Amino acid sequence: MSPTPENRSRISRLLHALGLHELGYVGKWVGVSVVIGFAGGLAAVGFDWLTHTIKGHALSRAGVVGEGLPSMPESWWWILIIPAAGGLLVGLLLHGFAPEASGHGTEALVRAFHELDGKVRRRVVALKAIASALTIGSGGSAGQEGPVAQIGGGVGSMLSDALKLPERDRRIFLLSGAAAGVGALFTAPLGGALFAPEVLYRKPEFEGEAIIPCIVSSIVAYTTFVACTGKSRAISIDSETLSGLSFGDPRELLVYAVLALLCTAVGWLYIRCFQKTHATFERLKVPAAVKPMIGGLMLGGLALGIASLTGENGVLYGGYELMRASIAGSLSLQVLAILIVAKILATSFSIASGGSGGVFAPSLAIGALLGGMVGQGADQLFPGLDLNPAAFALVGMGGFFAGVAKTPIASIIMVCEMTGSYELLAPLMFVSVIHLLLSQKWSLYRAQVQGAVDSPAHAGDFVVDVLERMHVEEVIDPDREPVLVSANSTMRRALDIVSTSPGTYFPVVDEDENMIGIFSLSDIRRIFREVGVQDLVIVRDFMVDKVATVQPQDTLNDALSVLNEYSIHEVPIVDRNDPRKVISMLSRNNVGAAYHKRLRELKLGKE
Repeated sequence: MSPTPENRSRISRLLHALGLHELGYVGKWVGVSVVIGFAGGLAAVGFDWLTHTIKGHALSRAGVVGEGLPSMPESWWWILIIPAAGGLLVGLLLHGFAPEASGHGTEALVRAFHELDGKVRRRVVALKAIASALTIGSGGSAGQEGPVAQIGGGVGSMLSDALKLPERDRRIFLLSGAAAGVGALFTAPLGGALFAPEVLYRKPEFEGEAIIPCIVSSIVAYTTFVACTGKSRAISIDSETLSGLSFGDPRELLVYAVLALLCTAVGWLYIRCFQKTHATFERLKVPAAVKPMIGGLMLGGLALGIASLTGENGVLYGGYELMRASIAGSLSLQVLAILIVAKILATSFSIASGGSGGVFAPSLAIGALLGGMVGQGADQLFPGLDLNPAAFALVGMGGFFAGVAKTPIASIIMVCEMTGSYELLAPLMFVSVIHLLLSQKWSLYRAQVQGAVDSPAHAGDFVVDVLERMHVEEVIDPDREPVLVSANSTMRRALDIVSTSPGTYFPVVDEDENMIGIFSLSDIRRIFREVGVQDLVIVRDFMVDKVATVQPQDTLNDALSVLNEYSIHEVPIVDRNDPRKVISMLSRNNVGAAYHKRLRELKLGKE
């Protein structure tokens, strides 16, 4: 499908206003991505402001200023009431107007790409922002990544609809908008640009066509966000810590290998806990709108329960303070271990119950805690290695999320951009790859498919791509001779031949076995009930003399086009040098069987 003249004029007017009307096809889509990036950046600014505004007015009445409880507040019951009230508001809002805005938004984004033609309802953009801000602002253990990805994706989808772009472009700009939101809010333009095309698939694949639009929109959105907010880093690290980050001793790889194994084990626990919590709340026989309230109540109880053990470091909000504390090395091994388990439970209670928020920030926090625990433990066991726990906390952040989300490249780049340090790129890649390889059977995002070949969005592409690489001669059965019928045979004789033949189309030949026509079972059926004509009518009388044919050198895609063009089920295969000589017959079933066989071979070759 291509844009109509009316659509082209809309796009042309937009690009002319941007000064990009002379840059050709690539320039046109770059121009649209610029608009999406600017709009996505503003959306990220608004969402960030809304979240912090609610956060500043919710739990502050209970004396909570951070993620934990340094001391038990006198009005401790507010720790239970406020997350529960936030959950109730979210439940009423979402289940009344847009149920797809619940949960972590990246899941909805992935599903929209694969299954919904890239469509996002307009109301979802505003409702997702409000619901996620309420969840996070009232203390929910959720991040802004998933929501802002869905919000930005909605912006891209809406602009595509406004320009009446085809389905393929809408999917691309859905990802472009998501990249804009993530790149802006997490001050990671390259990581955000790579995250959206990578998160679609469980295997290490990208949505190639979307990368350039995503890069453009992410850069524009990042610039817009920084200009409006003044933020340049999502996680600030002091210069002394940054100067101490390094990797050069090969012996450290053994400790990083242990970290990768623990990331795999904790990642599995995290995903299982999240999914089991979701399944439990799904079975809960209460109104759907009430479920996030119960999750908020459980979160508040958990926060109060661990307060005496973890103090000012707790499980409320996204977890950025936990990341900073893990990098600074200010948490003991016991507190790190408690917080890992508690953060997994808190995130499950907040989001899997039906709340609205992202899993990116909580996952980074869990990874940072895990990395800090491994770094501190290894430093105590092997003081001669002179290990830096801060380095392990940073590597744990990227390595953990890379495996649970199946986004190794984006995770590595985003952590480096968010922290402003590329010193640990090698161990980050090492841990991420090991975790990814060991965790192929599970993922945080159930809507992910194995690869592009498994996506409904690419079903037509792969049919054509596979069939273009196969030829008619590959499906010719040498043991099956074509059933040829003489033009002078009577209808009775033709019926005798047809009754013992498996096909439905029969080439008609002359005395020299040169094809002069063809007939089908339908042609016979038209005169079958005529009384007393079976010995009078000959095949020449009811055959069709204009015959569609294919040759052995034709591609199966060309052959399928012939079958579709003439609305037939079989077509004769003729000799290239003598188009009147029939070699065999090709049916739709032959083409379909050949396609599925080759598809299985391709899948097995990739596994």
